[in-house]
Amino acid sequence: MKISNNQFPNSSKFPITNFQKLVWLLEIGIWKFIGYWKLEFGNWKKQKVFACKSGSLLLMSILILSSIITAASTMGTITLQNLRLGIAVDNGLVALYAAESGVEDALYEIRKNETAAAALLANGTLANNASWARTITTTTMSLGKTVPINGSWEINLYEPDTSLSPLSNPIKSLRLSWAGSGSEWAEVKITPWTTAGSLGAPTTQLFSAASNPATVNLQDATAVLYRIQIKALYSALNNLTVAAYNGLDLSGSPVPLPTQITLLSTGMFQRAKQAVRAIMAHRAPLSDVFGYVLFTEEDLIKP
Repeated sequence: MKISNNQFPNSSKFPITNFQKLVWLLEIGIWKFIGYWKLEFGNWKKQKVFACKSGSLLLMSILILSSIITAASTMGTITLQNLRLGIAVDNGLVALYAAESGVEDALYEIRKNETAAAALLANGTLANNASWARTITTTTMSLGKTVPINGSWEINLYEPDTSLSPLSNPIKSLRLSWAGSGSEWAEVKITPWTTAGSLGAPTTQLFSAASNPATVNLQDATAVLYRIQIKALYSALNNLTVAAYNGLDLSGSPVPLPTQITLLSTGMFQRAKQAVRAIMAHRAPLSDVFGYVLFTEEDLIKP
């Protein structure tokens, strides 16, 4: 590139060499480059600030939306759980009533219609689509009850549904234990009969508080059944417990007593389940009045 002296001021008064011209051109180029760089840097800085502001707004919007969604989800979850709990409570009440229906049905069949326990239905369905299922146990390993003074307790040592059938586990002795004041006596009346239907002579055994626990020996026979009546004399027999054995003098092994029914009824409605358990004597016991004798000079008329 050719450079003339006219491009520089006062070149006529002060002669300028080519080297000085080259230096001045370099300086001018450097200053132009620096100015351009400052301009570009300023524009970049402005764009950067604007981009940062735009990113902050986006991040804040995302955080706010996330908080709203989280709060709404939490409230929805709580509401849904409360709704499910309310439905479960309502269904549980229906299931409870269904379970009670299973128990009431069994009580009616056993006491009113004298239906054998083995012939009772295992399940049933109600009109509201609720259902019940029940299990029935007709034996127990021990019996317990508090007998008040002059009160009595009847225990059947036979299968109430088939009173002449021999027991699968014959009972030959009983163990009686109780708590009392020390002045009480236990009167045990035993009425036997054979599986052939022959009635035996009733016997009575007396036990004082000193003999507690008492041993009641029956007969060493497998074809004899019994009805036992325990009466409290002079004081109550508190927490009286009765257990049976298949040998005399409480020898052998403990055997179940066939005098008590345990009903376990489970009611079901949708996903809810409720259970009710009822324990009762297999047959309604005789009243205590049958332990007494009435004397009268006139005729007794039963209404």
